[in-house]
Amino acid sequence: MKIKQDGKISQPLMIAVLIGLTLMLCTAIWLSTNKSDADKTEHEGEHQEANNSDAEAEHAEEGELQLTAQQMVEQGIKIATVENGLVENIIQLPGKLAVNTDQQAHISPNFSGHVEQVNVALGQTVQKGQTLAVLSVPELIDQQANLRMAEANLDLARQDYQREQKLWSQGISAKQDFQRAENAYRQAQISVQSAKSRLQALGANSGQNGRFIIRAPIAGVISQKDIVVGENVQLADQLFTIEQFKDLWLEFNLAHQYSAQLQKGQNVSFKINGSDQRYSAEVQSLTSQADVQTGRLVVRAKLKQQSAELRPNVMVNVLLADSGTKNALRVQKSAVQSIEGKDSIFIVESEQKGQVHLKAQVLKLGQVSSDGQWLEVISGLEAGQKYISQGSFLLKSELEKDEAGHEH
Repeated sequence: MKIKQDGKISQPLMIAVLIGLTLMLCTAIWLSTNKSDADKTEHEGEHQEANNSDAEAEHAEEGELQLTAQQMVEQGIKIATVENGLVENIIQLPGKLAVNTDQQAHISPNFSGHVEQVNVALGQTVQKGQTLAVLSVPELIDQQANLRMAEANLDLARQDYQREQKLWSQGISAKQDFQRAENAYRQAQISVQSAKSRLQALGANSGQNGRFIIRAPIAGVISQKDIVVGENVQLADQLFTIEQFKDLWLEFNLAHQYSAQLQKGQNVSFKINGSDQRYSAEVQSLTSQADVQTGRLVVRAKLKQQSAELRPNVMVNVLLADSGTKNALRVQKSAVQSIEGKDSIFIVESEQKGQVHLKAQVLKLGQVSSDGQWLEVISGLEAGQKYISQGSFLLKSELEKDEAGHEH
Protein backbone atom coordinates (compact mmCIF):
# COMPACT_ATOMS: atom_id res chain seq x y z
CA MET A 1 0.00 0.00 0.00
CA LYS A 2 1.35 3.41 -0.99
CA ILE A 3 0.87 6.66 0.81
CA LYS A 4 1.02 10.02 -0.93
CA GLN A 5 4.12 12.05 -0.27
CA ASP A 6 2.15 15.23 0.48
CA GLY A 7 1.09 13.86 3.98
CA LYS A 8 -2.49 12.86 3.21
CA ILE A 9 -3.90 9.37 4.11
CA SER A 10 -4.81 7.29 1.13
CA GLN A 11 -8.46 6.31 0.56
CA PRO A 12 -8.03 2.50 0.94
CA LEU A 13 -6.43 2.93 4.34
CA MET A 14 -9.29 5.05 5.59
CA ILE A 15 -11.88 2.46 4.51
CA ALA A 16 -10.00 -0.30 6.33
CA VAL A 17 -9.95 1.72 9.56
CA LEU A 18 -13.70 2.41 9.39
CA ILE A 19 -14.48 -1.27 8.85
CA GLY A 20 -12.36 -2.23 11.87
CA LEU A 21 -14.10 0.31 14.12
CA THR A 22 -17.50 -0.92 12.97
CA LEU A 23 -16.64 -4.52 13.79
CA MET A 24 -15.39 -3.56 17.25
CA LEU A 25 -18.60 -1.61 17.99
CA CYS A 26 -20.81 -4.49 16.90
CA THR A 27 -18.87 -6.92 19.08
CA ALA A 28 -19.25 -4.67 22.13
CA ILE A 29 -23.02 -4.31 21.58
CA TRP A 30 -23.46 -8.08 21.18
CA LEU A 31 -21.59 -8.84 24.41
CA SER A 32 -23.63 -6.24 26.30
CA THR A 33 -26.92 -7.71 25.06
CA ASN A 34 -26.03 -11.28 26.07
CA LYS A 35 -25.13 -10.16 29.58
CA SER A 36 -28.44 -8.31 29.99
CA ASP A 37 -30.43 -11.35 28.86
CA ALA A 38 -28.54 -13.55 31.28
CA ASP A 39 -29.21 -11.16 34.15
CA LYS A 40 -32.92 -10.99 33.23
CA THR A 41 -33.19 -14.75 33.03
CA GLU A 42 -31.55 -15.13 36.42
CA HIS A 43 -33.90 -12.50 37.95
CA GLU A 44 -36.99 -14.16 36.50
CA GLY A 45 -35.88 -17.50 37.89
CA GLU A 46 -35.46 -16.00 41.33
CA HIS A 47 -38.89 -14.31 41.08
CA GLN A 48 -40.54 -17.53 39.96
CA GLU A 49 -38.95 -19.40 42.84
CA ALA A 50 -40.25 -16.76 45.23
CA ASN A 51 -43.73 -17.03 43.74
CA ASN A 52 -43.64 -20.80 44.11
CA SER A 53 -42.68 -20.41 47.77
CA ASP A 54 -45.55 -17.95 48.34
CA ALA A 55 -47.98 -20.27 46.59
CA GLU A 56 -46.91 -23.13 48.82
CA ALA A 57 -47.44 -20.94 51.88
CA GLU A 58 -50.87 -19.87 50.68
CA HIS A 59 -51.83 -23.46 49.90
CA ALA A 60 -50.92 -24.47 53.45
CA GLU A 61 -53.53 -22.04 54.78
CA GLU A 62 -56.27 -22.94 52.30
CA GLY A 63 -59.64 -23.65 54.01
CA GLU A 64 -58.60 -21.94 57.23
CA LEU A 65 -59.80 -18.73 58.85
CA GLN A 66 -58.89 -16.78 61.93
CA LEU A 67 -61.30 -14.47 63.75
CA THR A 68 -61.25 -12.53 66.96
CA ALA A 69 -63.80 -13.21 69.67
CA GLN A 70 -65.21 -9.73 69.09
CA GLN A 71 -65.71 -10.42 65.37
CA MET A 72 -67.61 -13.60 66.17
CA VAL A 73 -69.93 -11.77 68.54
CA GLU A 74 -70.53 -8.93 66.08
CA GLN A 75 -71.35 -11.33 63.22
CA GLY A 76 -73.56 -13.58 65.35
CA ILE A 77 -71.32 -16.63 64.97
CA LYS A 78 -72.04 -19.29 67.59
CA ILE A 79 -70.13 -22.38 68.66
CA ALA A 80 -71.67 -25.76 69.53
CA THR A 81 -70.29 -29.17 70.50
CA VAL A 82 -70.67 -32.36 68.48
CA GLU A 83 -72.67 -34.84 70.57
CA ASN A 84 -74.93 -37.86 70.36
CA GLY A 85 -78.68 -37.32 70.21
CA LEU A 86 -81.92 -38.37 68.56
CA VAL A 87 -82.24 -37.95 64.81
CA GLU A 88 -86.00 -38.33 64.65
CA ASN A 89 -87.90 -39.47 61.62
CA ILE A 90 -91.29 -37.90 62.36
CA ILE A 91 -94.59 -38.88 60.77
CA GLN A 92 -97.20 -36.10 60.75
CA LEU A 93 -100.82 -37.18 61.07
CA PRO A 94 -103.87 -34.89 60.96
CA GLY A 95 -105.96 -34.70 64.09
CA LYS A 96 -108.29 -32.45 66.06
CA LEU A 97 -109.04 -31.47 69.62
CA ALA A 98 -112.34 -32.70 71.03
CA VAL A 99 -114.28 -32.39 74.25
CA ASN A 100 -113.85 -35.26 76.66
CA THR A 101 -117.32 -36.82 76.50
CA ASP A 102 -116.85 -38.06 80.06
CA GLN A 103 -116.83 -34.38 81.09
CA GLN A 104 -119.84 -33.24 79.04
CA ALA A 105 -123.54 -32.78 79.85
CA HIS A 106 -126.53 -32.64 77.47
CA ILE A 107 -129.51 -31.03 79.19
CA SER A 108 -133.13 -31.65 78.27
CA PRO A 109 -136.30 -30.73 80.24
CA ASN A 110 -137.99 -33.29 82.44
CA PHE A 111 -141.35 -31.85 81.43
CA SER A 112 -142.94 -30.32 78.38
CA GLY A 113 -143.66 -26.69 79.19
CA HIS A 114 -143.55 -22.98 78.44
CA VAL A 115 -140.23 -21.09 78.83
CA GLU A 116 -140.57 -18.24 81.35
CA GLN A 117 -136.87 -17.42 81.98
CA VAL A 118 -133.47 -18.07 80.42
CA ASN A 119 -130.73 -17.19 82.88
CA VAL A 120 -127.49 -17.95 80.96
CA ALA A 121 -125.86 -17.07 77.63
CA LEU A 122 -123.85 -19.05 75.09
CA GLY A 123 -120.20 -19.33 76.15
CA GLN A 124 -120.94 -18.46 79.77
CA THR A 125 -119.20 -20.34 82.56
CA VAL A 126 -121.62 -21.89 85.05
CA GLN A 127 -121.33 -23.72 88.36
CA LYS A 128 -122.95 -26.99 89.35
CA GLY A 129 -126.54 -26.40 90.52
CA GLN A 130 -126.81 -22.94 88.92
CA THR A 131 -130.22 -22.04 87.44
CA LEU A 132 -130.20 -22.18 83.64
CA ALA A 133 -133.89 -21.62 82.83
CA VAL A 134 -137.41 -21.74 84.36
CA LEU A 135 -140.41 -23.47 82.75
CA SER A 136 -144.11 -23.22 83.47
CA VAL A 137 -145.39 -26.83 83.45
CA PRO A 138 -149.14 -27.64 83.65
CA GLU A 139 -148.38 -31.30 84.36
CA LEU A 140 -146.28 -30.26 87.32
CA ILE A 141 -149.26 -28.36 88.79
CA ASP A 142 -151.23 -31.63 88.79
CA GLN A 143 -148.33 -33.54 90.32
CA GLN A 144 -147.94 -30.97 93.10
CA ALA A 145 -151.73 -30.96 93.72
CA ASN A 146 -151.69 -34.74 94.03
CA LEU A 147 -148.94 -34.47 96.62
CA ARG A 148 -150.87 -31.96 98.67
CA MET A 149 -153.99 -34.18 98.56
CA ALA A 150 -151.94 -37.18 99.64
CA GLU A 151 -150.49 -35.18 102.53
CA ALA A 152 -154.02 -34.13 103.62
CA ASN A 153 -155.20 -37.75 103.50
CA LEU A 154 -152.16 -38.76 105.53
CA ASP A 155 -153.04 -36.22 108.19
CA LEU A 156 -156.60 -37.57 108.49
CA ALA A 157 -155.38 -41.18 108.51
CA ARG A 158 -152.92 -40.33 111.28
CA GLN A 159 -155.66 -38.78 113.44
CA ASP A 160 -157.96 -41.76 112.88
CA TYR A 161 -155.15 -44.19 113.68
CA GLN A 162 -154.26 -42.39 116.92
CA ARG A 163 -157.91 -42.31 118.03
CA GLU A 164 -158.54 -45.99 117.33
CA GLN A 165 -155.30 -46.89 119.06
CA LYS A 166 -156.43 -45.04 122.20
CA LEU A 167 -159.92 -46.59 122.15
CA TRP A 168 -158.57 -50.08 121.62
CA SER A 169 -156.09 -49.68 124.48
CA GLN A 170 -159.03 -48.68 126.73
CA GLY A 171 -161.07 -51.70 125.61
CA ILE A 172 -163.74 -49.54 124.06
CA SER A 173 -163.03 -50.22 120.38
CA ALA A 174 -162.61 -53.58 118.66
CA LYS A 175 -159.23 -54.71 117.51
CA GLN A 176 -160.43 -54.92 113.89
CA ASP A 177 -161.24 -51.19 113.92
CA PHE A 178 -157.76 -50.41 115.18
CA GLN A 179 -156.14 -52.60 112.50
CA ARG A 180 -158.24 -50.96 109.78
CA ALA A 181 -157.14 -47.46 110.94
CA GLU A 182 -153.50 -48.58 111.11
CA ASN A 183 -153.64 -50.02 107.59
CA ALA A 184 -155.20 -46.82 106.21
CA TYR A 185 -152.48 -44.77 107.90
CA ARG A 186 -149.72 -46.90 106.37
CA GLN A 187 -151.26 -46.57 102.88
CA ALA A 188 -151.51 -42.79 103.27
CA GLN A 189 -147.80 -42.66 104.19
CA ILE A 190 -146.92 -44.68 101.09
CA SER A 191 -149.01 -42.39 98.87
CA VAL A 192 -147.25 -39.25 100.17
CA GLN A 193 -143.82 -40.82 99.80
CA SER A 194 -144.63 -41.95 96.27
CA ALA A 195 -145.79 -38.47 95.22
CA LYS A 196 -142.69 -36.86 96.72
CA SER A 197 -140.35 -39.38 95.07
CA ARG A 198 -141.96 -38.79 91.70
CA LEU A 199 -141.47 -35.03 91.97
CA GLN A 200 -137.90 -35.44 93.18
CA ALA A 201 -137.08 -37.81 90.35
CA LEU A 202 -138.31 -35.17 87.90
CA GLY A 203 -136.26 -32.47 89.64
CA ALA A 204 -139.22 -30.64 91.18
CA ASN A 205 -140.76 -30.20 94.60
CA SER A 206 -144.14 -29.34 96.10
CA GLY A 207 -143.49 -25.64 96.66
CA GLN A 208 -142.79 -24.37 93.12
CA ASN A 209 -146.40 -23.72 92.02
CA GLY A 210 -146.08 -25.40 88.63
CA ARG A 211 -142.65 -23.97 87.80
CA PHE A 212 -139.76 -26.24 86.90
CA ILE A 213 -136.17 -24.99 87.34
CA ILE A 214 -133.53 -26.37 84.96
CA ARG A 215 -130.19 -26.52 86.81
CA ALA A 216 -126.62 -27.18 85.67
CA PRO A 217 -125.65 -30.79 86.52
CA ILE A 218 -121.93 -30.01 86.25
CA ALA A 219 -119.67 -26.96 86.23
CA GLY A 220 -118.40 -25.86 82.84
CA VAL A 221 -119.06 -23.69 79.79
CA ILE A 222 -122.34 -23.39 77.87
CA SER A 223 -121.18 -24.60 74.45
CA GLN A 224 -124.64 -25.05 72.92
CA LYS A 225 -127.92 -23.29 73.70
CA ASP A 226 -131.26 -23.81 71.96
CA ILE A 227 -133.89 -22.09 74.09
CA VAL A 228 -135.56 -18.64 74.13
CA VAL A 229 -138.17 -17.07 76.37
CA GLY A 230 -141.76 -17.64 75.27
CA GLU A 231 -141.33 -20.88 73.34
CA ASN A 232 -142.73 -24.28 74.24
CA VAL A 233 -140.25 -27.10 74.75
CA GLN A 234 -140.72 -30.86 74.71
CA LEU A 235 -139.16 -33.72 76.60
CA ALA A 236 -136.89 -34.71 73.71
CA ASP A 237 -135.50 -31.21 73.13
CA GLN A 238 -131.81 -30.69 73.94
CA LEU A 239 -131.73 -27.19 75.39
CA PHE A 240 -128.13 -26.84 76.65
CA THR A 241 -124.73 -28.50 76.35
CA ILE A 242 -122.16 -27.92 79.08
CA GLU A 243 -118.53 -28.83 78.45
CA GLN A 244 -115.40 -28.82 80.57
CA PHE A 245 -112.39 -27.61 78.56
CA LYS A 246 -109.80 -28.51 81.18
CA ASP A 247 -109.74 -32.15 80.03
CA LEU A 248 -109.73 -31.97 76.23
CA TRP A 249 -109.01 -34.99 74.06
CA LEU A 250 -106.74 -35.29 71.07
CA GLU A 251 -108.29 -37.51 68.40
CA PHE A 252 -106.58 -38.82 65.27
CA ASN A 253 -106.64 -41.79 62.90
CA LEU A 254 -103.68 -44.15 62.86
CA ALA A 255 -102.76 -46.43 59.96
CA HIS A 256 -102.54 -50.07 60.96
CA GLN A 257 -98.80 -50.35 60.19
CA TYR A 258 -98.06 -47.81 62.94
CA SER A 259 -100.34 -49.35 65.56
CA ALA A 260 -97.49 -51.20 67.26
CA GLN A 261 -95.74 -47.88 67.95
CA LEU A 262 -98.51 -46.60 70.26
CA GLN A 263 -99.69 -48.00 73.57
CA LYS A 264 -102.01 -46.79 76.30
CA GLY A 265 -100.19 -44.39 78.61
CA GLN A 266 -97.65 -43.33 75.97
CA ASN A 267 -97.08 -39.61 75.31
CA VAL A 268 -97.49 -38.09 71.85
CA SER A 269 -96.64 -34.57 70.66
CA PHE A 270 -98.75 -32.31 68.47
CA LYS A 271 -98.75 -28.79 67.03
CA ILE A 272 -101.63 -26.54 66.10
CA ASN A 273 -101.71 -25.85 62.36
CA GLY A 274 -99.63 -22.76 61.60
CA SER A 275 -97.84 -22.82 64.97
CA ASP A 276 -94.44 -24.16 66.07
CA GLN A 277 -95.47 -24.58 69.72
CA ARG A 278 -95.47 -28.24 70.74
CA TYR A 279 -97.93 -29.76 73.20
CA SER A 280 -98.19 -33.28 74.59
CA ALA A 281 -101.01 -35.71 75.31
CA GLU A 282 -101.24 -39.12 76.96
CA VAL A 283 -102.83 -41.94 74.99
CA GLN A 284 -106.02 -43.13 76.69
CA SER A 285 -107.41 -45.60 74.18
CA LEU A 286 -107.08 -47.15 70.74
CA THR A 287 -110.13 -48.68 69.11
CA SER A 288 -110.00 -52.46 69.16
CA GLN A 289 -111.09 -52.69 65.51
CA ALA A 290 -110.01 -50.73 62.44
CA ASP A 291 -112.55 -48.67 60.54
CA VAL A 292 -114.27 -50.77 57.87
CA GLN A 293 -113.80 -48.17 55.12
CA THR A 294 -110.39 -46.63 55.94
CA GLY A 295 -108.70 -49.47 57.79
CA ARG A 296 -107.46 -47.02 60.42
CA LEU A 297 -107.62 -47.02 64.19
CA VAL A 298 -109.05 -44.11 66.18
CA VAL A 299 -106.68 -42.88 68.91
CA ARG A 300 -107.79 -40.72 71.83
CA ALA A 301 -105.27 -39.00 74.08
CA LYS A 302 -105.77 -36.69 77.06
CA LEU A 303 -104.06 -33.28 76.85
CA LYS A 304 -101.43 -32.64 79.51
CA GLN A 305 -101.36 -28.82 79.17
CA GLN A 306 -103.91 -26.04 79.13
CA SER A 307 -103.70 -23.00 76.86
CA ALA A 308 -106.02 -20.36 75.44
CA GLU A 309 -105.39 -21.67 71.91
CA LEU A 310 -106.31 -25.25 72.84
CA ARG A 311 -110.04 -25.36 72.09
CA PRO A 312 -112.49 -27.99 70.81
CA ASN A 313 -112.48 -28.69 67.05
CA VAL A 314 -109.07 -27.01 66.52
CA MET A 315 -107.12 -28.89 63.80
CA VAL A 316 -103.63 -30.11 64.73
CA ASN A 317 -100.69 -32.13 63.38
CA VAL A 318 -99.75 -35.16 65.46
CA LEU A 319 -95.99 -35.86 65.50
CA LEU A 320 -95.29 -39.58 65.70
CA ALA A 321 -91.73 -40.95 65.78
CA ASP A 322 -91.15 -43.55 63.06
CA SER A 323 -89.12 -46.71 63.55
CA GLY A 324 -86.30 -44.97 61.61
CA THR A 325 -85.56 -42.74 64.60
CA LYS A 326 -82.04 -43.38 65.90
CA ASN A 327 -79.54 -42.14 68.47
CA ALA A 328 -76.45 -41.00 66.58
CA LEU A 329 -73.68 -38.42 66.36
CA ARG A 330 -75.38 -35.28 65.08
CA VAL A 331 -74.83 -31.62 64.17
CA GLN A 332 -77.21 -28.78 63.48
CA LYS A 333 -78.24 -28.51 59.84
CA SER A 334 -77.55 -24.76 59.85
CA ALA A 335 -73.84 -25.53 60.38
CA VAL A 336 -73.32 -27.50 57.15
CA GLN A 337 -72.21 -25.74 53.95
CA SER A 338 -71.25 -27.00 50.50
CA ILE A 339 -67.62 -26.06 49.87
CA GLU A 340 -66.18 -27.10 46.49
CA GLY A 341 -69.13 -29.45 46.10
CA LYS A 342 -68.56 -31.27 49.40
CA ASP A 343 -70.54 -31.17 52.64
CA SER A 344 -68.34 -29.31 55.09
CA ILE A 345 -68.44 -27.78 58.52
CA PHE A 346 -66.21 -25.22 60.23
CA ILE A 347 -64.51 -26.73 63.27
CA VAL A 348 -62.68 -24.83 66.00
CA GLU A 349 -59.04 -25.88 65.92
CA SER A 350 -57.84 -23.57 68.67
CA GLU A 351 -58.82 -20.62 70.86
CA GLN A 352 -55.93 -18.55 72.17
CA LYS A 353 -55.64 -14.96 73.39
CA GLY A 354 -58.97 -13.89 71.91
CA GLN A 355 -58.16 -15.50 68.53
CA VAL A 356 -60.31 -18.34 67.17
CA HIS A 357 -58.69 -20.53 64.54
CA LEU A 358 -61.27 -22.21 62.27
CA LYS A 359 -60.92 -24.85 59.60
CA ALA A 360 -63.34 -26.20 56.99
CA GLN A 361 -63.78 -29.94 57.62
CA VAL A 362 -65.32 -32.29 55.06
CA LEU A 363 -67.75 -34.81 56.58
CA LYS A 364 -70.08 -37.59 55.51
CA LEU A 365 -73.72 -37.13 56.49
CA GLY A 366 -76.55 -39.59 57.00
CA GLN A 367 -80.18 -39.26 58.00
CA VAL A 368 -81.95 -35.90 58.32
CA SER A 369 -84.42 -35.36 61.17
CA SER A 370 -87.99 -34.72 60.07
CA ASP A 371 -88.01 -31.27 61.64
CA GLY A 372 -84.99 -30.38 59.49
CA GLN A 373 -82.87 -29.27 62.45
CA TRP A 374 -80.40 -32.14 62.82
CA LEU A 375 -78.11 -34.17 60.55
CA GLU A 376 -76.56 -37.53 61.36
CA VAL A 377 -72.74 -37.55 61.08
CA ILE A 378 -71.32 -40.80 59.69
CA SER A 379 -67.68 -39.71 59.49
CA GLY A 380 -65.47 -36.63 59.63
CA LEU A 381 -66.20 -35.55 63.21
CA GLU A 382 -65.88 -36.94 66.71
CA ALA A 383 -67.97 -36.36 69.81
CA GLY A 384 -66.76 -33.38 71.80
CA GLN A 385 -65.40 -31.40 68.87
CA LYS A 386 -66.46 -27.76 68.67
CA TYR A 387 -68.02 -26.42 65.49
CA ILE A 388 -69.75 -23.32 64.19
CA SER A 389 -73.49 -23.90 64.54
CA GLN A 390 -74.67 -20.45 63.40
CA GLY A 391 -73.02 -18.08 60.96
CA SER A 392 -71.28 -20.74 58.85
CA PHE A 393 -72.57 -19.14 55.63
CA LEU A 394 -70.67 -15.93 56.47
CA LEU A 395 -67.52 -17.96 57.01
CA LYS A 396 -68.01 -19.73 53.68
CA SER A 397 -68.35 -16.38 51.92
CA GLU A 398 -65.20 -15.08 53.61
CA LEU A 399 -63.30 -18.22 52.66
CA GLU A 400 -64.36 -17.96 49.00
CA LYS A 401 -63.41 -14.27 48.98
CA ASP A 402 -59.89 -15.07 50.22
CA GLU A 403 -59.44 -17.86 47.67
CA ALA A 404 -60.59 -15.58 44.85
CA GLY A 405 -58.05 -12.94 45.96
CA HIS A 406 -55.22 -15.48 45.96
CA GLU A 407 -56.09 -16.68 42.47
CA HIS A 408 -56.18 -13.10 41.19
